[in-house]
Amino acid sequence: MRINEAYEHDAILPCMGEDGALANNGCNKITTQCVDVTAPVILQPTASVGTVTVACQGAPSVSCVTDPCGTSCTITLTQQICVTMPVRYGVSLSSGEPTISCAEGPIPCGCCKA
Repeated sequence: MRINEAYEHDAILPCMGEDGALANNGCNKITTQCVDVTAPVILQPTASVGTVTVACQGAPSVSCVTDPCGTSCTITLTQQICVTMPVRYGVSLSSGEPTISCAEGPIPCGCCKA
């Protein structure tokens, strides 16, 4: 985020002599300087997992394999299950330290006025 803004101020009045006439010994100027203000914002992800639930779906499938020697069997059970995992996603926000710097280059008249 960048903010370029000039602030309103009263004009510098000319120097008047004791007799009320304009004195010829000075020069009054008004200047405007724009500055860049940077406000960093840091976003960090958040995620939290709620209570997980598991439910069986249908009947399991069963396979049985006998070893070549006939001394053992391997039974494999396969069950489809439905796993419900509630996850809450979010973002946490924090602000960094703001900085200020002079705007670069000559500033055309009126560029900073809102």
